[in-house]
Amino acid sequence: MKELGVGVIGMGWMGEAHSNAYNSIQSKFNSLKVSPKLIICSEIIEERAKEAKERFGFSKYTTDWKKVVEDPEVDIVDITAPNSLHLEMIEYCIKHNKHINCEKPVGAFPDDTIKAYELVKDYDKETFVGYNYRWAPLVQHAKKLIDEGTIGDLRHFRGRFFSCYAADELGFYSWRFEKENGHGALTDIMSHAVDMAINLMGEVEEVQGVMDTFIKKRPVAPAGASHYAKGSLQDESKEVTNDDYVNAIVKFKNGARGYIDSSRAFYGPTSEMCFEVHGSKGSIKWNFEEMNTLHLFLQEEDGENGYRKIYSSPSHANHGNFNPSDGSGLGYEDLKAIEASNFLNVIANGDHSKKVNFEDAKNVAEVLNAIIESNDNKSVVSL
Repeated sequence: MKELGVGVIGMGWMGEAHSNAYNSIQSKFNSLKVSPKLIICSEIIEERAKEAKERFGFSKYTTDWKKVVEDPEVDIVDITAPNSLHLEMIEYCIKHNKHINCEKPVGAFPDDTIKAYELVKDYDKETFVGYNYRWAPLVQHAKKLIDEGTIGDLRHFRGRFFSCYAADELGFYSWRFEKENGHGALTDIMSHAVDMAINLMGEVEEVQGVMDTFIKKRPVAPAGASHYAKGSLQDESKEVTNDDYVNAIVKFKNGARGYIDSSRAFYGPTSEMCFEVHGSKGSIKWNFEEMNTLHLFLQEEDGENGYRKIYSSPSHANHGNFNPSDGSGLGYEDLKAIEASNFLNVIANGDHSKKVNFEDAKNVAEVLNAIIESNDNKSVVSL
């Protein structure tokens, strides 16, 4: 059993999800023969750092993220800090020769993501990125059906991520609403939707994009408040300086067309990360809000046409790691566990078949940059 020391930077929701993921590896993915050990966590608020140490079983904690990277027991640095800190942390990890697991989008701006890729393209350690929706068993099954030609030649893609944590105008102001800390819906959630499009359809050739901001001001949050928390009309407010909404009409290199959009500011959808893929023989559609169901349409000669429901089961990749039952559903943190297992499998066993690294993040960033350019210039942009 190969042991790998893990340090986690940032113990908000994502830091907690990543820590849970590493803690589940030996029970859920024992065949990998790898044992991640939680060494040290960092959080700027000491009370939260100490609590995280005790909750997840870290050996120690700190309020200085550099101490995570410098720790000689740490083999893997897991970055779940605000996007604006990603690049500095990545550079420091490279200096200390660590494997890096970074939450998307890998930097505050697409250019940061591209720079991160340039820094590691000849690096002798592994990188990974938190595009966790790829790992839903039925998304993996959808990709298998597409790659095998089950729905024929690809003609059209429609994808979106409406993660509407910010639909309430009284939702607290945080770093997520500041342009100096990165774009809004574009990098925070559109990055997931674009990654899914590339994962299923292949490279993007052409983009026409639009960006907008619907909620112009928000109440100021106290230190440590979640971006899911709310203020009041009496609170001090600040101007939102990045985007609430983004869309893109795209052409893929295989000739297929598509439409992708994302928002954080609608009521109705809550975490609607979804796609439809249309081909010459059929179609597939999936929605994270019902992540254990896939809809498949195949053209039948007898005219008995319609979408059929496929329920997640042990016959689909990684479902059986969590339960042996057809239709017994998985959840969000299970996707994070699958993600962690794939990263550890690259490091411990050299299996690159399911890696998603900084090159994949760079490919997404290039599309996001094209959306920005298209929005600014009111033009169609070729990649």
